[in-house]
Amino acid sequence: MRMLNRRAALCLGTLLASVLARVAQAQPPQYPPQQPGDQAAPAQPSAPGYPQEQAHPQQGYPQEAAPQPGYYPSPPARPATRRGLLFLPYVGFSSIVGGGSDRYSTGLRLGAMLGGHVGPRFSLNGELGVDIMNANTRGYSGYEVTEAFFDLTLSPLFHFGVPHVEFVVGPKIGPFAWVASTKYSNASADFSGYGLVYGFTAGAFFPIGRMAIGGILSFTGRRFLEDSCSISGGGHCWDYYSTVDTKLISFSVALML
Repeated sequence: MRMLNRRAALCLGTLLASVLARVAQAQPPQYPPQQPGDQAAPAQPSAPGYPQEQAHPQQGYPQEAAPQPGYYPSPPARPATRRGLLFLPYVGFSSIVGGGSDRYSTGLRLGAMLGGHVGPRFSLNGELGVDIMNANTRGYSGYEVTEAFFDLTLSPLFHFGVPHVEFVVGPKIGPFAWVASTKYSNASADFSGYGLVYGFTAGAFFPIGRMAIGGILSFTGRRFLEDSCSISGGGHCWDYYSTVDTKLISFSVALML
């Protein structure tokens, strides 16, 4: 009887251990809790018979660092060229050189160019320039002189430069008109004339928004073709500029719009 009980207990224990082993195998494996924001990397399938390749960082190509908050990279500098309509007003001073320079002090020059770009490096412009001369009247009490030149020229410009600086240079040629008036006591004389004007212009400009500001240096030569005079009150006429080649150097502050 005792032998039978031992056999029954042994069979029952073996059966219970087998059941517990099967239950333990049926339960899924336990993993640590997943933190928020953690994502499992998808498994990469590998071809049968070939070892799976492992990713290696590329050599020689450092990754760019992400920009700091509040930092914005500066835009590339735009080329110093302009297109379309060109309007260039200027004002400055001029000084006569050569023959007759001792008769004049520094005068006023003003004017403007108006034209348009023909390609990015060339513009075709017309120019109206005015030189208000400053005649020396020292030693002549009561003697007044008023004199001005008016130039109308073809003034093409070549444009070149570097980012943020634009240079221009070009010739000019066309006709001019001249008027002058002298007054002394009760006598006066009025002069007028015309001729050919020629020269060149060079300048540098710095962009500010849609416009550019800079300076231009000009050389202007004039050759009289004809002059005339009218007098009143016993004034005196003479060939004021009929044989004189008048030359001026001028510097002006200019805007390019």
